[in-house]
Amino acid sequence: MPEHVTPLPSGDIRGSARTVPSATQRAERGIALLAPAVRGVVLVQIILAAMANVRVSAHPIGYVALTVAVVAVSVLAMLQCLALRSVRRGAWHVPDLALAWLALPAMNLLMPGHVVGDWGSWATGYAINVAALSASWLPPTVVVSTSLGLAAWCFTWKLASGEGSWPSLLTDSLTIPGYAIVVALLLHYLRGLAADVDQAREDAVAATRALELQRYQLTVHDATSVLRLLSDEETPVEVLPGLRRQADLEARRLRTYLGEPAPRPTDDGQRTVGTMVAAAVQGFEDLPLELAIELGAQVPLPDQVWAATGGAVTTVLHNVRLHAEARQVVVHADTDGSTWEVVVSDDGVGFDQDRQPLGFGLNTQVREVLSGLDVRTRIESAPGRGTTVTMVGRLTTPAPEQTTEPQRGGTHRRG
Repeated sequence: MPEHVTPLPSGDIRGSARTVPSATQRAERGIALLAPAVRGVVLVQIILAAMANVRVSAHPIGYVALTVAVVAVSVLAMLQCLALRSVRRGAWHVPDLALAWLALPAMNLLMPGHVVGDWGSWATGYAINVAALSASWLPPTVVVSTSLGLAAWCFTWKLASGEGSWPSLLTDSLTIPGYAIVVALLLHYLRGLAADVDQAREDAVAATRALELQRYQLTVHDATSVLRLLSDEETPVEVLPGLRRQADLEARRLRTYLGEPAPRPTDDGQRTVGTMVAAAVQGFEDLPLELAIELGAQVPLPDQVWAATGGAVTTVLHNVRLHAEARQVVVHADTDGSTWEVVVSDDGVGFDQDRQPLGFGLNTQVREVLSGLDVRTRIESAPGRGTTVTMVGRLTTPAPEQTTEPQRGGTHRRG
């Protein structure tokens, strides 16, 4: 299994090169610490039992040799886990498992007449530990079959020894697969949990990158439209002053995106449909633009909705300038007391919505961004019949009563 690491954010170059271990790595390192600790407890019991029972063994030299072999292989396996920081790899797993199979029949010769469960005959306790720890490096299905085989092997030799009743011998032998299966389930759950954490981290990183990319696209979309027209030698001279003002606004937005402090607003601080439209139409004097916003001009908007809707109106007007060839563009605003509505409509060439998918501007910068702020959008167009973009949102606070006096910047023709 490949190891994953996650960059550790830091303010300097040296710190940025450091990494933190993944959840999978940390889980494996934890298991690699736990396995030697568990084996160490059993090893101490084996050594103490061997020291106390070597004199009663039928073959003391063989008893000591088997004990030394188990201790040596166990120590090497423990050091292997600690050095590799993983129980999945290493050369001492198979010898360890083989010794467990060997120790069971050997005890019949080395400790004849032993009492079942007595640590003087430590082979069963060792087999239980080996089977349980094998669940950390063998596949679950192999763990089950191996532990059941080891249990059958243990029961056979214990029954052959003639010591104890078969129910007690069977119970003692079934402890081997019991512990092995429990450990296998626990480690399977732990590793799955760690993998889920790593996947969630990768998904979060991918989502962050996608959001950053979208933010970048939203930031530069309108700027590229302005730059495109400024660099086009065929752009009419009368359009250039408005484009320069828009280029200045886009440059400020890009500087803010790059981390510079945002400039203070130059308006009176009111966030209404009227001030939103007034800010959005700046620089579009070249368009045959007509504003009809008196009915909804006083509707207050939250800051995020004000900024996003203004950006959407600006994006629509950029599309009109680049593609529509319109003779009239109308921006209309209205309210029914519970919702507000802003409509941008042109009488240009339009497009076939069934055959021509929406571009990034209309689909993302208008529809998706506003949808995230609970503002509904509707885009209607047909070849030769122009395009209409409707934005509808809910009033968060009651709108002030309308006066009969026309609002500043009311219905007029631009360009």
